[in-house]
Amino acid sequence: MTFAMSAPLVAQLMMMAIMAAQGQWLYALMILPGAVGCLASVLVSLPGMKPADGDAMPARTSTSPLGAHAQAAGLAAGNGSKQPDIEAFRGIATMQLEELLHVDPLAWRTIVAHWSSTAQWEVPIGMTADRSPFTVDLRRHGPHALVAGTTGSGKSVLLQSWCLALAACNGPDRLHFVFLDFKGGSAFHDLERLPHCAGSVSDLNLAHASRALRALEAELTRREWLTAEHRTAYIDDLPSPPPRLVVVIDEFHALKDQLPDYINRLVRIASLGRSLGMHLIACTQNPMGQVDTDMKANMALNICLRVRDELQSAELLGDGRAARISPAMPGAAYCNDGEQVRALRCSPIGDIAGMSRNIAYAARFMAMEPASPLFSAPLPTAVRQPGPSGRDLAGVWIGVADDGITLHDAHMDVTLGNIGVIGGHGRGKSTILEIIAKQVSAMDGALLRISRSMHGIRHTQTVHAPARAIRLDTAPSPPRQIWLVDDADDLFEPFLADEQAINFRQALANPAISVVFAVSSMRHVRVPEHCSTRIVFPSGEKTADLMAGIPSALLASLTANDFDTPGRAVLITGVSAQLMQCAS
Repeated sequence: MTFAMSAPLVAQLMMMAIMAAQGQWLYALMILPGAVGCLASVLVSLPGMKPADGDAMPARTSTSPLGAHAQAAGLAAGNGSKQPDIEAFRGIATMQLEELLHVDPLAWRTIVAHWSSTAQWEVPIGMTADRSPFTVDLRRHGPHALVAGTTGSGKSVLLQSWCLALAACNGPDRLHFVFLDFKGGSAFHDLERLPHCAGSVSDLNLAHASRALRALEAELTRREWLTAEHRTAYIDDLPSPPPRLVVVIDEFHALKDQLPDYINRLVRIASLGRSLGMHLIACTQNPMGQVDTDMKANMALNICLRVRDELQSAELLGDGRAARISPAMPGAAYCNDGEQVRALRCSPIGDIAGMSRNIAYAARFMAMEPASPLFSAPLPTAVRQPGPSGRDLAGVWIGVADDGITLHDAHMDVTLGNIGVIGGHGRGKSTILEIIAKQVSAMDGALLRISRSMHGIRHTQTVHAPARAIRLDTAPSPPRQIWLVDDADDLFEPFLADEQAINFRQALANPAISVVFAVSSMRHVRVPEHCSTRIVFPSGEKTADLMAGIPSALLASLTANDFDTPGRAVLITGVSAQLMQCAS
């Protein structure tokens, strides 16, 4: 050991001798301080120069606010020991959440009492070393939190306890949740029953998950407009502020890998959420490189359970103490709230389903409406055709439309002009015409004509609308003519001069007649001369679909399932276009 430490000293002395021999005294003097330092190190390393036991230097003390407690746990940043003190965490009680909330046998009564008081954002999630409840305040310490821990460390239990504690202390009029579970959907299954839940998705349906992220961005924009309208900087200053929205993400790294284009939406929430009442709780196995730097800069509350290496622990705590938590201590964690680092044991829930039911009972007792869904599931593959539902020609129901976030009824106004139904064979064009005929035939003020081609011969049928009650003091208006024409491709042929083609072209140009025609292609159809409203069944041929009027952005979002599903179409009205599922 002494020889290894004296090698640098020998090298520096040789360099000084060579430089002195060459007359380079200035360079020799520059090396002299380093040689003196090496000499001092060699002298200290000699056995005779070591201090006696009684003269040992005092141990370095921690400068952190909880340095004494961290050293007692054997996990302080300055502790070089690689063996964790298991007894330190084992001594922390693992009291269940129900006990921390002082829930009585009729738990809903305790919950009602909490909801009847002022908002409580500081809620217990575990126990401290002195057996007192460990509380966190997402609003004050956050507004966003990052939770890290390896598999089996207790991340899901922590998230469940935290959400249930928040829900038990705040009613659905103050608090809403959106759950994004990218671990198969098991973590939040029981929490979906909470009246606070405004939506829950998993990685089993990425289309549904992407709708949730679009909905969160739309909600952020809505809250920005609310604050701008009332000229205030904080959502709480509104006369009737919306409930706080907590977005809980389990396995954030999986979300980033599978939906990378949507991460910027979460970064916006992290940047603007504090003043708009929106909070993020992101959970991941490895905090290094998985969370965007801009996003992490706004996450002041860090909770680190057991991780695999000290670098991951240092990312959240500033040191490697969480890497030395024993695998036999699930739920053991450190919380860094920006002011201090505290040790805790997470409190499990004795009966998650039972507590969720009691929270639902409390909401029913207080006549509180559950949270309105923030987003809906994607379009179904089939929509059942109901009986005649419309009463006005301006609102003919044809199916269900999708705006990318929620679903709503799709209606057409047949009084605005001609309507084109474009699509290949077997996609549902004839079915659409049948639905329109069924709706219009039950309405007042319409004269319906239906033309079909059978074996090369076109047959036309006239259907009279129901008799209307005529007022004696006003003259009745003439009925609106609605002409439904199936397989109209041949009628658009420019050189066809038979009577049917001539009548068809004249009707297209007559503003008093609304022609609803079905064709297989847009080859001879001109927009807007022939039709302003279109129902286009995408073919998968990009050029043809773009010519039919489907916007490129909407076309790029379609999946193979959309092209293969009968009745899946795009409703184009003016400059707006929406994906829809036609009734069958």
